Amino acid sequence: MENKKIIIFLHKFPYPPKDSTKLRIFEGVIKALKELSELEFLIVTWENPSKEDINYLEQFGKINLFTYSKLRFVLNALRALFNFRPFQTEMFYFKKIDELFKNLLQSVSAGYVHTIRLGKYLENLSEKERNKVLLDFNDSIAYHYLNFWKYYPLFLRSIFLLEGLKIKFYEKKMLKLLNNFSIVTKIDKDFILKDLSPDDSKKFYITGANFRPLDLKLSNFSIDKNIITFMGNLLYYPNYEGVNYFLKNLWSEINKNFPDLKFYIIGQGEKKIKNKFKNLKNVIFTGFLENPYEIIQKSLCFVSPVRIGAGIQGKVIEVMSLGKLVIVCMNLENIEGFLNYENILICKNNTKEEWVNLIKWTREHQDEVKIIEEKSKKFVLENFSSEKVKQVYKTIFENLLK
Repeated sequence: MENKKIIIFLHKFPYPPKDSTKLRIFEGVIKALKELSELEFLIVTWENPSKEDINYLEQFGKINLFTYSKLRFVLNALRALFNFRPFQTEMFYFKKIDELFKNLLQSVSAGYVHTIRLGKYLENLSEKERNKVLLDFNDSIAYHYLNFWKYYPLFLRSIFLLEGLKIKFYEKKMLKLLNNFSIVTKIDKDFILKDLSPDDSKKFYITGANFRPLDLKLSNFSIDKNIITFMGNLLYYPNYEGVNYFLKNLWSEINKNFPDLKFYIIGQGEKKIKNKFKNLKNVIFTGFLENPYEIIQKSLCFVSPVRIGAGIQGKVIEVMSLGKLVIVCMNLENIEGFLNYENILICKNNTKEEWVNLIKWTREHQDEVKIIEEKSKKFVLENFSSEKVKQVYKTIFENLLK
């Protein structure tokens, strides 16, 4: 495939891959496509990557980086008050970048565009250019907003509901405009395609989630039945909301039944929520830890009280890969392969009684827990490796470059 070139259009600087989305882009997309052709990047963002990070990414291809202030993006978003586009799509649109993107697309063999936040750049492409592009939804933003708007602060709920409706319309608009799409889960794909007639000319790939394999050399440890753990950036609203709900509505009953049980909450951005619950007994906010895995490994289990989201959290997959029991409150049984009491525990109704019973079961059935943990690790390593995701993207672009 000599003399081929692919443009990668992003609204996040992908290196270093510190979150699950950047990990997918860097390990799954960039590394896969670099094996097929020369790359060039077009990035519009409010992030300010370091010179070292820019230099590192330049090893993979030429970078066209446009960084604007967050205020500029907010002002852009206000254009959506006067049209039917989503706020996020207007937010990332700049005319000079549009002109550059179209020029670049004419000179390359294929294009990768990350999420409908960059959708406005795709609206007026020629048929030839449309056939070159893969639009990676990543997930359905409309599914996220329309199913979880009620978990956001009261003053934001109507905004998220409106944005969800706009994005639902826009996701379907993109389906009519383009021919090649990818998305993380079947749940998101089914939501976007709902009520639409099948079109065999459209290619819609499920790429799957991925995680960073951990090479841990932990000393011998014993399980402490009086510790449960959570890890996540508390500046990320779904993490904050889930932990806030758990502490406000569930923890007192859990702690009443298990007076010696301690809940370790690991991750940056803890100051606000730590002050809010400073009087709660046996809740420990550690802040960011360089090595959080020792305490996670020796804990009774890892709990994820996150309620907002359609798919599987990156941190949950990561912890499962350690062979640590995970209890979640999301209905992961809609995601193929996750089975309650088989490789994960699912708190289906997220009630006090259910959490108490699950923790009690976990404390009293350690032999069964070890079997679940072994199956959990095997399941995740076989189904969510970055290498597997990379191969999906590689196959997609081998087809596009033909």
